[in-house]
Amino acid sequence: MKKRRSIIIAFLLVAAITLGVGYATLTDVLDVKGTTNVNQTAAEESFNTDVYFKSAVANREADGDVAEVTQADNDVATCTVNSLKGKGDKTTFTFTIANVGDLDATVTPKIMNNSHAEYFAISSDWAGAAKEIAAGTTEAPTTLTYTITVELLKTPTETIGGSFLIQLTATSEGNTTSGT
Repeated sequence: MKKRRSIIIAFLLVAAITLGVGYATLTDVLDVKGTTNVNQTAAEESFNTDVYFKSAVANREADGDVAEVTQADNDVATCTVNSLKGKGDKTTFTFTIANVGDLDATVTPKIMNNSHAEYFAISSDWAGAAKEIAAGTTEAPTTLTYTITVELLKTPTETIGGSFLIQLTATSEGNTTSGT
């Protein structure tokens, strides 16, 4: 009698487990809701190290014009003009911007520090617009070319030089993610 009762209890337990597993298999919808927040400052700092000025070239280096990218802070580039003599003289500087990150970026270079604005007009081939740059890798970075032109507006009565700073700002989409 005890043996029969044990067999019936074991059978009922196995049947209940089988029914539970079968039900779970047939209704395998899992609904997970949540929100993920990314530290914006840390994410942008990390992201901005992936988008940077890679190189700079002055088209009239022999005449004293210089373009540089500071490697310690490669989201800043400078150009120095010493070659312009008379009204209408121009010189150009070409900068290569690279993206080695795994996110696409929008880059916006900003020209600053025109301390002799009465003498120098500065324009760029992007005309102040932002540009998209696709994701790349360290081995094969994706690049954009950014060119600025400096024009002498009037002939100076004394020797002047101009040094200009170009600050690169890069932003990405999707810094905060929500999932359902």
